[in-house]
Amino acid sequence: MDRREFIRTGTAAVAASLLPLNLSSAEGAGSIVWEITGAPKPALDALFTELGGIKALLEAEPAKVSVLIKPNLCLPHPGKMATTTSSATVDALCTLLGEWGVKKITIADHTLQNANRFAKTEMAKMAAEHTHVELVFANEQRYFEPVEVEGKVLKKTEVLKLLARTDLVINFATAKHHSATGVSLALKNLMGTIWNRSEFHTKLGLHQAIGDLALAVRPHLNLIDAGRVLLNGGPTGPGPVIKGERLFASTDIVALDSIVASRYAFGGRTLKGTDISHLVAAHKNHLGEIDPEKIEAKKLQA
Repeated sequence: MDRREFIRTGTAAVAASLLPLNLSSAEGAGSIVWEITGAPKPALDALFTELGGIKALLEAEPAKVSVLIKPNLCLPHPGKMATTTSSATVDALCTLLGEWGVKKITIADHTLQNANRFAKTEMAKMAAEHTHVELVFANEQRYFEPVEVEGKVLKKTEVLKLLARTDLVINFATAKHHSATGVSLALKNLMGTIWNRSEFHTKLGLHQAIGDLALAVRPHLNLIDAGRVLLNGGPTGPGPVIKGERLFASTDIVALDSIVASRYAFGGRTLKGTDISHLVAAHKNHLGEIDPEKIEAKKLQA
């Protein structure tokens, strides 16, 4: 079965990926969000077991595929600040993928500061320890290609070339407060896949533009690291942080963010998915479920 769809402009294409039918998160097909408690590696192992193993997500043998992990690497902060995806959780994912036979993994993000500021970060040190992992700071326009988007306000943008050249795209966000969008979760994390972020803030309307971007960039799997959660002061911190060995996952990016937003008091508020404008925009674009009554929340213990 062909899992891959494309939104095209000339020769440029962005992967708009669909998992096998039993895992599909298309609106109306049933939306599942997994909440896994435990240390990163056993938690991820439990998740992939629930999904049917790594081979259920691939069209070829693991040794023949490439995997893109898109974490939140916006700032060169230590993990304790909870402003970025924990290097320990990404390390656990890279280790498991390697054990399962994957030989080519790329970790990539368009960061908010120059790449040389990240040379001594925990993520850089972690990636250097894996022979099958490449860390890419996509802070130059050459990493991107133009695409057309059938959004309400977003009609074209430039996205990571890696998206269309990778067999498995994993969106690995962190859970944190954001002063402009309320939360920064899986949907907001997609902004690290584009070149021109400023137009989202200054020209298009941030919330609708994020909801439109999700039409063009559709990861196979969305993960949210909730080992450390920044409750306020985001996106840059510092702010109050709560700790807990917890990971959330779904193929439905809207359902995932909706559930995680409701689990924590971001900005000192009790939130629902419908309180977050960019989630509402993505839902209206038919990109996932926002009604908690229609989302199956499954808890796993690693």
